[in-house]
Order: sequence, then C-alpha cells, then structure tokens
Amino acid sequence: MVNPGDYLPSDEDIDVEMLDSDTELSKVVAAPRKSPVTYDSDSDFEAVPAKRKPAASKRGGRGRGRGRGRGGATRSTAKAAAAATPTEGSEIEGEDAFDAPAPKARRGRPRKVVDDSEKPKPKRGRKKAAANEDEDTFEAPGAKGKARQMTLDEIEATPKVLTFDPVQNAELAQTYPDPYWKELLAEPTDGGRIDLIDEDHPLELLPYTMTDQLALTGMALSPDGTMLATFGSSGNVHIWDTDTFACLVTLRDRAEPNIDEFFVGQFTPNSEYLVVGGKLKDRKRWSEADEDNHILACPLKVFNVVTGEVVARLDGHSEEILCVKSVVYKGENYFVTTSQDGYIRRWHMDSSWIVLKDSTEIADGITCMVFTVSFIPNTGNRYFIASTDDHLTLMDLERCKIVQRFDPIYSSYCDCGKFIELLEQPVYQALQPSIAAADVAETDEGCAIKSENSAAASTLATAQQPPEPSGLHAYFVTRGVELLDAENNTVSSRPNTCTLHRLVYPTEPDGKFVLQEIRRYHHDEYLSNSWLIRIASNGRYILAPTLNGQVFVFNIATGQVTGILRDHDTIEVRDCKFHPTKNLLFTCSDDGTVKVYRSTIRSAQAVASTSDVAMVGVVTDVQTEDPESPKTAAVSPLALIKDGIESMAVGEIAPVSEPASATQQPDDVMSAE
Repeated sequence: MVNPGDYLPSDEDIDVEMLDSDTELSKVVAAPRKSPVTYDSDSDFEAVPAKRKPAASKRGGRGRGRGRGRGGATRSTAKAAAAATPTEGSEIEGEDAFDAPAPKARRGRPRKVVDDSEKPKPKRGRKKAAANEDEDTFEAPGAKGKARQMTLDEIEATPKVLTFDPVQNAELAQTYPDPYWKELLAEPTDGGRIDLIDEDHPLELLPYTMTDQLALTGMALSPDGTMLATFGSSGNVHIWDTDTFACLVTLRDRAEPNIDEFFVGQFTPNSEYLVVGGKLKDRKRWSEADEDNHILACPLKVFNVVTGEVVARLDGHSEEILCVKSVVYKGENYFVTTSQDGYIRRWHMDSSWIVLKDSTEIADGITCMVFTVSFIPNTGNRYFIASTDDHLTLMDLERCKIVQRFDPIYSSYCDCGKFIELLEQPVYQALQPSIAAADVAETDEGCAIKSENSAAASTLATAQQPPEPSGLHAYFVTRGVELLDAENNTVSSRPNTCTLHRLVYPTEPDGKFVLQEIRRYHHDEYLSNSWLIRIASNGRYILAPTLNGQVFVFNIATGQVTGILRDHDTIEVRDCKFHPTKNLLFTCSDDGTVKVYRSTIRSAQAVASTSDVAMVGVVTDVQTEDPESPKTAAVSPLALIKDGIESMAVGEIAPVSEPASATQQPDDVMSAE
C-alpha cells in the first residue's frame, strides 16, 4: 500500500529501472515474434513450420493413414503435443521453463491465426451515419459525393436463389439424364450378372489371384467392364483384363521423387485416362506422430492408360485423398474429390479430361474428414451426398454449397455411402445404434432384440413401414465405425451395422429432403470397426467387408446373412465390386490380393426360383438414356491398351500372358518396372 508522501517514480524512471534490473527480460519482450515450429523427425531435427489444418480424427476405429490401431489418435493433435514437449537436441532456456500441457483436441478446423501482415484490409466505403439509429446503410465504394442508399424494400425485393426447385430439377434431369441406372439396365453377358447368393446359389472362388507387393486399398472398373484397376500402398496401379485376369499394364509415376500410395481412382467415361489419388509421403523425413514418413500435400494424378504417362497433376488437398468421382454436369467435365483434410473439391476439366479450367473448394468449416460421395439419382448430377464425419451431408455441385446436413448415424464415422436400385422391398426395422451387441439376437427375419431385455427392446423401432412416397425418392446404404467406449476404450459397446435409408425429395421449392432409416444389418461376428472400408450392393444384397478378412453378405429385404467369404488373410478387406454385366465379384484386402468369385447353382429347383423374383419398381422420371447423348468411341479401350503394349519396349511394361494361379507369388503376376 502506498502511503501519502511516499516517492512515486515517473514513467521514465520505471522504464530505466526495468531495463537496468532485468535487461534480458526486456530483450525477450522486445524481440519479434516468430512462427512456432515443430520437430517432425528425431534424425535430422529439421524445423517444419506448423501447418494450419483440421484434426483428422477424434474418434475410435482402426484405419489406414494416421491413427491406425491407436483408437483414433490424430496427427494434428499428436504433432501439437510433440511441439509442446522438448525433443532430443532442443533446449528451453530461462528459469521459468516448464512442461506445457498438451492441447485439447477439438472438432472442426482450428481458428486461423493471422499476424499483422496478413490482417484483412478494411472494406472500401464507409458506414454513413443516419438520424434513425435503427436504419443501417452503407455507402457504395468508389462513389463521389453522396451515394444512393439501398432501401429495405429493395433488399427484400432481391430475387432469392432456390436451393432446390422440383420444376427446375425435373427439367435438368430430362435434359441431362444421369448414368445411375445404366449399371442394372446394362445387357448381361457370360450368363448374366450375379443375382442370387444363398445356399442354392453359393459363391465359388476362382483359381485366379491378382496380387501386389503391398496392401490393396481400392478398385475401379472401366465403364465397359473390360478392365479392373487396383490401387495400393506400393505406388503401382495395375490394370487387369476381366476375361483372362491377366495384368495388362502397370502405371507408376516414375518422375515422382517422393513416395506414392494410391487409395482410390476412376476411369474417365471413354476409359482413355485413369485419375487416381491417395497419399504422398516425404522420402527423406520421418514423422513420429504418424509413425511413418512425413505426409505432404496430396495431389490428384491423371494417367494415360495406353502410354502409362502422368498427363495431369492437380494440387489442392493438404492430406490424403479418400474418394474421387468423374462426372459430367450440363455437358461439362468435373472431378469431385474428398480428403482427410475435411474438404471437398470440384475440379472443372476441359473436354479432354486432362486440362484444368478451375478448381473450387466447397465451403464447410465444420467437417473433420470427408470419405465418399454418391450422386443423387434423377437430379442431372447436380446434387450429391457426402459421408462426412459421423453423418451425411447433401451438397450442390453447381453452387459448391451445402444444402442440408442430416443427423448422425454412427457414433464415430460414417465412412461409406452409396445409392442403389432395390430389387426387393425391404422389411422395415430400424435398429438404433444404442443397442449393445449382447442384446441383439439373430432370427429368421434377421436381427431382433432379445425379448428378456425390455429396456433394449424399447429402442427397437417396430412401427409399420412409412408409406411409399408419391414423389421422387431413392435408396441409400451406409456403413460406419463406432466409438471405442468399453474395456479401457479398446472396443465399442455398439455393434457394427450397415444401414438402409430412403431419401425423399422435396415437392415444394426450397423444401427439405427427408432421410428415412428403413433397417439396419448386423451379425455377432460382423466386426468392421475400421475406417476406409467400402461396401457394395447389386440391389438385392449388401457386401460388407470386415477387419478380420471376411465379407458378409446381407439380404437387403430380410436382413439375413446369406453368405460369408473367408478367403483373405485375417486383416482388413478394403473394397468389393459386383461386375455390372458378368457373373463376377471382386474383393481386395490389405493382404495384397484380389479374390475373384462367381455365382453357381446347386440344384435344378434353384433355377426355377430365379424366375419367381420380381423387381421392385423405383419411382423415377428418367430411366432411359438420351438417344442424342454422346457415345463412347467405337474402338474398344481394351484393344487400345493391348495395341499400346505391343508398341512399347518390353523393358518398360511386360504384360502377364497367362492368368495367375492362387498359389503364385506376387512377383509372378506383376509387371516388371
């Protein structure tokens, strides 16, 4: 306490005394601020500026990429914690050195830090003071003298852009029919596509195994079904003949100095190019947070399937690319990609698919991870649904805007979703995710709640199926990962399930889409709590891979398990594909193999049963192809590749001439680099 009459030093005296008494402290205070750095490697201690990127994951489940097998540890939060802890070779000076606590993980993107040099410039123009405090007017920028003010009536009279207009959508769908219906309406070959999978129609494993040196993460069929492309951690893209199962060509970016890992890809409509995406890792730097090489910004690469060259490289995503789609909207070509960085990006390409016109990022600001996208049928490819975090998000491709978010479906991630055309009407039974696995029993009708557990039974929605919508609607299937909340956060108390939804389109301008849950599919042995796993469907069954090398076959109508495939090693099965026209089914796994199956018939009675199954009609305005729409080139893409291989040197690409047997080693079926 200061007493009257005590000497009080002036401001100048205070400054002098501080400098004299604590010169070092004043130097620290006066020193310019530096951006924080993290030491991403213990070997070379190379300083890396901290990146502003969203947390990749905050929930449980195993998966490829960061956080694998650690219950959802995130790269961003781990790097932040490592930055707060002194590493070998680093030193904290001063007497007040302390261990900074690890930052708390948060959902969504971190707030952007803007220094003085990056502060946004003030808007031009000025706010004009008005006598009426309630009126807020703004003077037009660049105007001389008194600017004209917009009145409230003029603002309200500005035409509003409709988010969804049923009339405009019908015109768009009629003018630009989407290719969604082509998969099931295509003419079957070689005995027809796989239709039934049960005791009378079991799946038979064919003696052909397509292999790679490392894990295989995804597959893609060419539009005509003659080629199958596989993507994996080796950085190679193999293209296989679906008739002979021989490797036609191996694609690799030989000019890339860093490490490529490809997760996903898709052929362009004419099958001339293949666009791929995945992970790009620094060859010379290790990341302790990822327990892998440091992850760089991940580009999208476009290969010419005949020459094997990379003809385009599209940069924009800062982390792994998890999905890529090629789509034609209003006669213009687009790629749509999703990423672990939480963004969806639209790439506007020219007519050749290799020249970028512009790239637009869909504004979000909330999503941590985006997994898959699927375009809504009969909307002219304008609207699509994305699997984002634990829920689904409906988006507008034209305006690059979010139209609607739906409620969470799973407690951790919804990592796969796709539209299907139902062949049988399902039995309505919505199984809530709060039901523990111990409370679920298998019956002849599929999953049911044990009657002795009344509390769990109350959570089962047994109401009658909602009435069939009179307007446009489509069916959508999802799968997801549940939160690790039991046994010291090592397992989930919720069962893994797949879910069938019905999306009902609005009938009024700017109306809301309605997502109805029809039923869930579960089995006690269905263990699939690992993200980056994709399901498949032929309209009658759902193929659901697991983390222990199995693939469950769920009947969509009844919920029964009609088959289980157990031919992969006890490791994640990542993807599965029904061939749209042939009696073939493909599965790929982290064991580096692709298994090929076909449907067989055991008894003569089963043959007659196939004619008794009626197809469920799906309400749609457009199910036929526009006769004036452009056609695929007359020359077969498969013939182009074979001709290209013959014209190349044998040392560059060596196609496999004979089908690989199941006992052959990976080197026997891979092309020489």
